[in-house]
Amino acid sequence: MNNKNVVMSNKIIKGRYSFTKEEQNFIYSVISKISANDVDFQTYRIDFNEQSELYKTTKNYKRFTSFAESLICKPIKIIDGDKTIVCSWLSYISHQGNNSYIDCSFDPHLKPYLLELKKEFVQAKLPTLLSFKSKYSSRLYLLLKSDYDRQKKHKINLVVVYDVIDLIKQFEMPKSCMQRYSKFKEFILEVALDEINTITSLGISYKELKTGRKITSIEFCISHKEKTESQLRKEIEETKTLSDYLPYGLNNKAVEVLLNEEINFKKHDLKHFFEHYKTEDIEQICYELFNCWDSHKLMSREGFFRGKLKLLDKKKTQNLNLGFNKLFDEKN
Repeated sequence: MNNKNVVMSNKIIKGRYSFTKEEQNFIYSVISKISANDVDFQTYRIDFNEQSELYKTTKNYKRFTSFAESLICKPIKIIDGDKTIVCSWLSYISHQGNNSYIDCSFDPHLKPYLLELKKEFVQAKLPTLLSFKSKYSSRLYLLLKSDYDRQKKHKINLVVVYDVIDLIKQFEMPKSCMQRYSKFKEFILEVALDEINTITSLGISYKELKTGRKITSIEFCISHKEKTESQLRKEIEETKTLSDYLPYGLNNKAVEVLLNEEINFKKHDLKHFFEHYKTEDIEQICYELFNCWDSHKLMSREGFFRGKLKLLDKKKTQNLNLGFNKLFDEKN
């Protein structure tokens, strides 16, 4: 992914819409493709095979295209001052045969809420949003983060109050949550807060507020907690580029071949190669491929490389960690 940040206006965060978890993750992924320099929506491409979290959600490409198409008919309701805007999320979807990608673009009416945002917006890491198991967890996280980010320069902790019924309606929760507060608390609120407190840098506690004997509001106390070692390691891993997965001292021809866009190896490919095969063997394969790169007899450069790799004895060598430990030590 070129951009791992999901940036949206707070008005979208507080908008009313209903998604499945698959659809929601897809939208997050498309939003992450928007450049800060975009003044108009582009056609954004989502590569199914590159989206590891989307791939875990649905391993069937036909299913992948099906829920993407469904977003054309999924509306969002935004309250903007004295205006109410209702529009679809996407205006355009394109996929072809068995291609592993989808091209799409947002509805033009969403431009003020996704492009050139200067104030009143929330920013979150795409991998964080995709890692939530409950679709309501990411929505509550974005809502509370938007509140916290507005004042984090002035306060360590923030207390905000939300009406229970308003939250249920805004997030399009099941009717049973409206009928029984215990359903909302057990299956949505506590699940979401447990995920937010485990996955993110926000620490959230809550208190139930009553009107008479009925719980009508939730008071959230939001704070920023220090990141754990595992969270720091994960962040470092996510910011690494393809070249970070090549061991120090690898010869120039091997570097040129492995990073060439015409082969288009992914991070997990390079990590796998150097964890399971000797560096000198990989260098030799790269040398052979380099020398026949433009040969008309070469059907597939990637096929050539992987074919040669299969002929080797798969011997696990020293654990290089690809510079990870060094990067982590430098961060600390």
